[in-house]
Amino acid sequence: MKGWEISGVQGNDLNSEEARRDIGRANARLRHFRGIAAIVINDAFKIWESIWESMQDSRTWEQILDGSGDPPGPQAQSRAVLLERLHLLGIQIDYARRLCEGAVEEGPRNGGEV
Repeated sequence: MKGWEISGVQGNDLNSEEARRDIGRANARLRHFRGIAAIVINDAFKIWESIWESMQDSRTWEQILDGSGDPPGPQAQSRAVLLERLHLLGIQIDYARRLCEGAVEEGPRNGGEV
């Protein structure tokens, strides 16, 4: 990953002050990366969770067996909301992928929004 190298550290130099400073910086960058990745993944999971809940069957088991009640799945008016959530989920997953690849600055691959 670009910018993560420990400069000038070789073999026995690992105990030097410069090496410890470089290792500390690399660890700080890793903690920062992990924090951002956790936030992005958590946001994506919340979007997925809302999609999953909207797709659940609200009928009782008796209604399911009888074939009565409203059918499961999104209703016509909520289709736009579902599509918007799916779009947001795609953006979150794409950003998480680019973050892990170290290519956040490059923008989305498929011409999506950021």
